[in-house]
Amino acid sequence: MGFSWESHYEDGDWDRGAYVGGDDMADHLDGFLDHAARGERDPVESLASVGCGPAAAEFAVAERRPDVDVHCYDAAPAVVDANRVKADEEGLENVSFDVAALPDTGIDRTFDVVYCMAVLYFVRDATATLRELWRLTAPGGHLVLTYPNRNMQSWAQGLDETDHDKRDAFSLVAAGENLLSYDRIHDVLGAHPRNYWTAVDADPDAEYVQRTGSPAVYLRKPE
Repeated sequence: MGFSWESHYEDGDWDRGAYVGGDDMADHLDGFLDHAARGERDPVESLASVGCGPAAAEFAVAERRPDVDVHCYDAAPAVVDANRVKADEEGLENVSFDVAALPDTGIDRTFDVVYCMAVLYFVRDATATLRELWRLTAPGGHLVLTYPNRNMQSWAQGLDETDHDKRDAFSLVAAGENLLSYDRIHDVLGAHPRNYWTAVDADPDAEYVQRTGSPAVYLRKPE
């Protein structure tokens, strides 16, 4: 039996920290919404986070930007339910949570920004996932994602055997079944990936920026 995100969240032994860059991720996402806006008269109005997990950055952005509709999706019903409770407790009416899994989310609309952070590591069909995320991105909108590459594969293959959960969680990466590259993303989507950390003025010396196995990129979809 492989790693299960539903079991992970059902156990309740998790916190609301943001994956990849911790507390910095909220500021980065908030800043990217300004970057993605096409002038003051055409701001970002809708954000989809696919594979939101605890949604730490998403909650922060929803609170800071009440005019932005924040739609969050995750494959694990347990974390979706927990997030709904938190949103109700905090009185956030512009953030919603629903169950959806990649690569076939079943979501029937598009968004100004689609955000998929620390998710593609756990999805087998990377090509189908890219196409689904692109489908959810509105013309003129932006897709933000991290993805596993060969450097992450080397890291995953070197995980200590005593860390069974992490080895199970990253088994697809270790086997090389879902690896991507800049060139592959361009070939699939027909758009050039650009460095997300540069766009949000992240600290170039931050550990997560220096990390080579999980690049963070964004792409703008033609209108």
